[in-house]
Amino acid sequence: MKSIGPIFEKTEAFIIFEIFKNNENSIVYIGKDDREITNIYNKLFWLLPNEEILLYKAWDQIPYDNISPSKEIQTSRLKTLNYLNANQDKKFIFLTTINAIIQKTIPKNELNKNLIKISKNSKFKIHKILTLLVKLGYDKTSIVRHKSEFSIRGSIVDIFLPKFDKPIRIDLFDDEIESIFEFDPITQKRTGESSLENFTIDASSELIIDSQNIERFRANFRD
Repeated sequence: MKSIGPIFEKTEAFIIFEIFKNNENSIVYIGKDDREITNIYNKLFWLLPNEEILLYKAWDQIPYDNISPSKEIQTSRLKTLNYLNANQDKKFIFLTTINAIIQKTIPKNELNKNLIKISKNSKFKIHKILTLLVKLGYDKTSIVRHKSEFSIRGSIVDIFLPKFDKPIRIDLFDDEIESIFEFDPITQKRTGESSLENFTIDASSELIIDSQNIERFRANFRD
C-alpha cells in the first residue's frame, strides 16, 4: 500500500490517478477534511470509473454531542470497512481524514459475527430476521425509501441494503424465498427480477445493541 501527501492543492486527484495507474499498490490519501476528500472522490470516480475508490468520512457531530452521527455517514463508513474486510488483496484507493481514522468504530470480529446470510435455498423466518435487522441498526418503516430501512407486509419483505443501489423485495411462500425483485424507492414498483441467489446483510450501525454490549457499557460506566 502506498501513502502520498502533502501535494499542491486541487491537483491531488490527478496525482493519485497517475500513481495508481502506474503502480500495483493500493493508495491511502489522508485529507484535511471531508470536503476535500469528497471533491477528490468525485474527480477520481470520473478518472477511474472501473476502479474501487473508498471514502471514509468522520462522524458528522461534535464530541459529547447528545445526537448520534447520521445514518448516511455510518453506512458509508461501514460499507468501506466491510469492503476492506472482504477484499484485502485487491487494489483500491482509500480516501480519509485524521478525524475519521482516529474515531473508534466497530471491531473487525464484531463485523464478522454480526451479519445475516440470506439464500434462496435456506429458510427465512420473518420474526427471527426482524429481530436481527433491528440489532444491526436497520429502521423498520411502513415504506422503504432510504438505505438501512426495511418493512414487512405479510409475506413481503422490503429492505434497502447500504451496499446496493436499489432496494430489494423478497416474496415468501411460508418460510421459503419465492422471488427477489429490485424496486423503485419512489414509485415502489418492481423494476426487474434480481439475479441474487444469496447475499449478506451487514451491520448498518457502528454500535451493535445487544445484551452483551449493554452489559459491557454498564460495567465500563460504573468504573
